[in-house]
Amino acid sequence: MIERLPSTDPSLIAFSKTVFAELRSIYRPTMLAQQNKMASTGDWTYFGYYLEQRLVAVVSVKLSGDTLHLSALAVSSTSRRKGVARHLISEVQQMFPHANQISVWCVEQTGNVNVFESLGFKVVERIESDDFELTNTSGEKAIEVRLERKLVK
Repeated sequence: MIERLPSTDPSLIAFSKTVFAELRSIYRPTMLAQQNKMASTGDWTYFGYYLEQRLVAVVSVKLSGDTLHLSALAVSSTSRRKGVARHLISEVQQMFPHANQISVWCVEQTGNVNVFESLGFKVVERIESDDFELTNTSGEKAIEVRLERKLVK
């Protein structure tokens, strides 16, 4: 079951903190990115994916023109490789019938580019990030990758 969640939902906050903790060993947001996120929280709509009344995945989305932007897609470690992300993305895209494509950014060093490619996304941009730095270095910028997928109507 997919449910829309307010950004202040305690289960959303706790889940995100837990799931993203493992990524913090690879990269972390810069101070500027943290400030920008706080300022833009209201622009995004949050969804949770539940299995047996347990939150197992989340995503935030924003429609801009005909592009549905995904952010902070996270799946619990026990629910990965079971089609949860694919199902969550599919259900959410149906809620935005005017979208013609989906776009998502991820940090290359996490290995998540391969995950999104397996979901049908194609790399369209690759940049040195001003928002994220690698954890095990002295401020080395992470590489952000933007992927897109056209929607079939």
